[in-house]
Amino acid sequence: MPPRTRPALALLAAPLLTLPLLSATEATAAERPSLVNTRITHVYGANGHASTVDGRIFIGNVREDHANEQTTWQARVFRPEALTYDSEGKPQFANTFSPGRSTFVRNGENALTFCFSNPAAPYTLSGGVAVYTPFVFDSRMYNGANVFRRRPIDVRVSQPFTAQADIASFTTGNLEPLTTVSGASIRGIEPSMTSDGRLFIYQGGPQNNGTIDYLMYSYNPTPCAASGWSDPRPLSMMFNDPNPGLKRYPLAWQPLKAATGEAFGTTTTASTLIRGAYAWVDHEGRNVLFTAVRYTDGARREAVSLMGADTHFTAYHIDGAINTDRSDLAHLFYSSPMWNLEQERHPAQNFPAGSSNEDHYLPATKTHDVLPLFGSNTQDYNEVDVGDLSSPFQVLFLPMNELVNRGGEYDLTRTPDLSGHFFTGTLTGTASISPDNATTQPPSGSLWEPHGKGKALVLPGGGALTVNLMDTSGTIPGVGGLARGFSVQFAVRPDAAINQGCTGNPYRYLLQKPGGLDVIYESDHTVQTSFVINGQRVRLGRSPALPRGVWTHLAYTWDGVTGTFHEYINGVSTGRALPVAAGTLRLGTGTLSVGAGVALDTQTCPANGEGSFRGAIDEVRLFSNARSNRTVCMSSHGADCKEAAIQGDPTEGQFGMSQQHPDCDSQSALGSTACTVSMHRVCAQRGASHALDNSRNILETIQQLVGNRPPISLMGVPASADATTVNVACGPIQHQALAVTFEELARKHDGCADDRAAQSTACSAASRRWCGDRGWTSGQFFELTTRPWVACFNSGLIQNVPRAQLGPASTSGNLTSAAARLEFSAWCQQRGYGAGIVQELPSSTTAEVHCFHPAATVPWRFNP
Repeated sequence: MPPRTRPALALLAAPLLTLPLLSATEATAAERPSLVNTRITHVYGANGHASTVDGRIFIGNVREDHANEQTTWQARVFRPEALTYDSEGKPQFANTFSPGRSTFVRNGENALTFCFSNPAAPYTLSGGVAVYTPFVFDSRMYNGANVFRRRPIDVRVSQPFTAQADIASFTTGNLEPLTTVSGASIRGIEPSMTSDGRLFIYQGGPQNNGTIDYLMYSYNPTPCAASGWSDPRPLSMMFNDPNPGLKRYPLAWQPLKAATGEAFGTTTTASTLIRGAYAWVDHEGRNVLFTAVRYTDGARREAVSLMGADTHFTAYHIDGAINTDRSDLAHLFYSSPMWNLEQERHPAQNFPAGSSNEDHYLPATKTHDVLPLFGSNTQDYNEVDVGDLSSPFQVLFLPMNELVNRGGEYDLTRTPDLSGHFFTGTLTGTASISPDNATTQPPSGSLWEPHGKGKALVLPGGGALTVNLMDTSGTIPGVGGLARGFSVQFAVRPDAAINQGCTGNPYRYLLQKPGGLDVIYESDHTVQTSFVINGQRVRLGRSPALPRGVWTHLAYTWDGVTGTFHEYINGVSTGRALPVAAGTLRLGTGTLSVGAGVALDTQTCPANGEGSFRGAIDEVRLFSNARSNRTVCMSSHGADCKEAAIQGDPTEGQFGMSQQHPDCDSQSALGSTACTVSMHRVCAQRGASHALDNSRNILETIQQLVGNRPPISLMGVPASADATTVNVACGPIQHQALAVTFEELARKHDGCADDRAAQSTACSAASRRWCGDRGWTSGQFFELTTRPWVACFNSGLIQNVPRAQLGPASTSGNLTSAAARLEFSAWCQQRGYGAGIVQELPSSTTAEVHCFHPAATVPWRFNP
């Protein structure tokens, strides 16, 4: 793969979470590939393992002697300092796990998890040795009842945080049984624990009688305690648990649902509960990973799935590398270091503090919500991108893998809809879901050749996948409701002999929704897409010819404000002259067909057209907005498109605030996370070019552009607004953009505990304190994905101001409202600044106002 460099000013048009410029060293290195369809094997094997909260120590069960009730636990150091990358950017793990040390335990031990009383400090340093003293919670699984216990351990690491680190010693302490508030044992297997040591998730049964096969939980307000655990309940009952302490975990915020939208039970009726095994709960209790389907040996060891706040609280049978083949191998335990080894992580957040992940990092996939997962018995490493699920504009997302039903069984006749609308796809005719991921791999095996993801829809002709679009309220934009923008995106692999021997005009449908949209594979191997705009069919003409036998990513976007269409092949604009048609689009309800027309034609050679496709189709996605070039590129797996994408000019209609987030549609919404996100995105995509229009900013902007930072602050603040327009003040040019977690921010202010507090004064204060520790005066959220993102900058004026001087909204105490935010900027403007924010509340009558000079202040309409 040839090295790629990035022209500096190309970043002027870069959208969401603009990438920093490459340094001279980085410019000659391989780009970071997508690994979501690449399983890396031979990492570290064990019959179950757990990793510490910093991701540095793994302990696995490497041998069991049931007759003598003896288990061998092996502790090994994970050494990211030893990570290397091949010529395509794929991580290599050959020397990353140390030889380690083993110890014998003799009480029927099987699975284990760590519990740290202070997760912010998982180790101490003593005489050059890193000392880890967590508790280990384990399950007794053989020669006795399935019960949980805890014991202290002492693991010492020599030459810590180097490529030579290894286990110097590994000892265990005395066992204690885990007991509930009523003194009962907790019975089950396969434990997992949040990093705060309070939420315990495992496989058990609703009667706590030793039965298994269901995801269960228990909670304790005292971290890592041996006693005082709540009576075990099924995980699907977290939502209706009256204990307020559980609401700190996003898993408890909404009812949990199966892939088709059916709620799991909120009583102990076993038939409606979550059937699962080998649970791993992430550090903050946002999501739980588990295996959902029975393997060939009858145990639940198939279909690795994720469920929680980042999957719409829906069971997501992961489509990608981690589920390589149906029933090819049993999947046991997985664990993740979460963000601890992320390349962009600030050195102050690292273990040890001040170290850099710049040259040795995980995940490798260059997006921002990727879970790096290490398997135990599977000896593999996988990356799962949950950011794929998060777009608020998503109308339909068909991953084209098999569906897992609420009973924990495969349904090979359907594929789920990951958009949150539950427009489940149904196979008809000869269509099938591929049994493995080989179908979506490129012929060369290269990470830098376009490919699909996970399983795919296989179409030998005479088959299709159909979706019944329903919208009884008429409010889903693009279905029953009108949309002012729309995008269709998918991957396609035509058979090499798709039209061999055919005569006439054997065109075939890739996708059809009568009255709304159709995509046709023409007889000359080009593609022609048509949108129905204002009730009239607009045909875009024929694309460049697609290669046969290999994967191509296709995307079409339409901006209803300007009427502009774009066509992208493998994430790059084709530059074709396309029609212009402003207005609105509505697909309407009823049948949408993928791989054939709604009227299924089974002819091998449809001489008069309207036939069935022959080949494979994957990742069909519809959006109710015009997606940016870079967003299209980032979801075009294997495509080398980033340089071209960041130079694409977004259309004007994309810059309405509601086109950045649909809920930022009025002045009253300016206090919401939706508008925080929208303001960030218009600043990220246009802020640098607007900054250059201001002569005062030219030198600073150029300095930022040629440095290793994003071109302008990613933060936006309302400077002023009326009923139709907001003047967005983009944060100062000199800044730092950081991803943090609520766990980290809560240490600065305990009120900034989770997503629900994102717009609170507690999170404003936590952001300021967080940034203050890094040498900046001010901080503000600019995005919320699976975690918060903070912009740190220096303000020109910081002053404690009586709230009565700010205005009526501030005086009333509603400091997070749209009106109050406008008052903060107005007060700063009276003092010669462009905008301002409130960071701290010194008293009930004052507010600490931070005023700054924006890089640019630009008016944007709420609804273009």
